[in-house]
Amino acid sequence: MTKIKVKMTSTIVQEDNRETFVKAAPGEITITDEAIRINYLEDNAIPVKMLLKKDELLLKRGVDSQNYSLLRFIPGEKCPGRYVVTGRQMDLTSVTKLLKVERTGQAGKVQLEYELFNGLYLVGDYTVELIFG
Repeated sequence: MTKIKVKMTSTIVQEDNRETFVKAAPGEITITDEAIRINYLEDNAIPVKMLLKKDELLLKRGVDSQNYSLLRFIPGEKCPGRYVVTGRQMDLTSVTKLLKVERTGQAGKVQLEYELFNGLYLVGDYTVELIFG
């Protein structure tokens, strides 16, 4: 594991509302032939774990088994996911429009664009840029 800095910019569009968040945190990265693992604490409190494989991203965000989200992103595919708050689960589906990873050594950038659905209902459109190194 190598120490890194993480900067995440996320834009959420829900109906006519648009919000952009920018967060920065120290983190750790582990790189193998098969995957890149990035871990960091969002807002110094919420653990975020990312597993990047070829054309796939698994994202787990949360504090315990009662409060977390688990999402999977594969370009062009619908992937099941879940969001758990106070032990109540909401099943979600992500539709990934873009997943692009650029990396040089321990530094790089992940670009992600996706739609998130609860059943047939569109929760929102999301754009995420994660810069690490």
